[in-house]
Amino acid sequence: MKVVYGHTDSIYVQIDSVEKAQTAIKEIEASVREHFPNVLDLDEHPVVLEFEKYFSALGVGTTKNRNAGLVSWDDGEWLDEQKFTMTGFTAKRVSETKLAKEVQTTALKMWVQQEPKEEINKYLHDTYVSVLEGKIDIESIIKRARLRSNRLNVKCPECGLKHHIKEPIKWCKKCGTEGKLFVTLENKKPSLGEGIAGMLYAWEHTNVEFDDSYLFLKAKHLHKTYTHPLTGERRNAEYVSGTTYADFKGYVPDWKHYAEQVVEKAKPIYKAMDWDLSSIRTGKIQKKLDDWW
Repeated sequence: MKVVYGHTDSIYVQIDSVEKAQTAIKEIEASVREHFPNVLDLDEHPVVLEFEKYFSALGVGTTKNRNAGLVSWDDGEWLDEQKFTMTGFTAKRVSETKLAKEVQTTALKMWVQQEPKEEINKYLHDTYVSVLEGKIDIESIIKRARLRSNRLNVKCPECGLKHHIKEPIKWCKKCGTEGKLFVTLENKKPSLGEGIAGMLYAWEHTNVEFDDSYLFLKAKHLHKTYTHPLTGERRNAEYVSGTTYADFKGYVPDWKHYAEQVVEKAKPIYKAMDWDLSSIRTGKIQKKLDDWW
């Protein structure tokens, strides 16, 4: 038995069978209890070890708490069909684009199913090219985010009066403090994220009204600016926000930006396997010196 990975209260070990794992877990538990006796005389020893899952295949990333695999035995039962599972990857985030989720999930499944590097790279390269050429549905690259009201408000550092960033803030309405000195409601330096920058653009150039959530897209050829609410600086617009997909009609997505998402989502796999990430863009797998011999 060999420990291959561990985090928090779990360890992953390489072992030949479920039966061997069930035996090993009892032996380890007994040893731990022997070394750490129940000194508080509790009704049950506080150390209870469990054998939860048996993976037929497991891929471990180079970043902590990141793995993906195929589970064939789960909580005491053999599964009729192997179950794919992943931990620590951004594909599980609600805020990710549909494209990013699909690319990372598909690549991870191919990886743990031990498909050849050439097949994984071909899938990623073909997807990269399709995105770069704008041959995908625009809805798959638009992000959705929750609209938290505190992100649209700042406060005066002197008197604490709150101001909404929809309108430029030159001075505090109460004490006259300059807007550029304002802080967030958590007393941090304000920063404009992608979605918020898109909202500022929309407030100035469209009739969109935002409620409890919003969508945003990185676009090209906007040829317009928006006003930074605190400094009054005019900034070139890169993002636009809306509430429905119809709000993005007529905008040209920054396809290069979204094509690079394909590379970024595959990065954990390529880093773990020491593969050349640039091969996703080129479609050509460069041989290493060792491969020639």
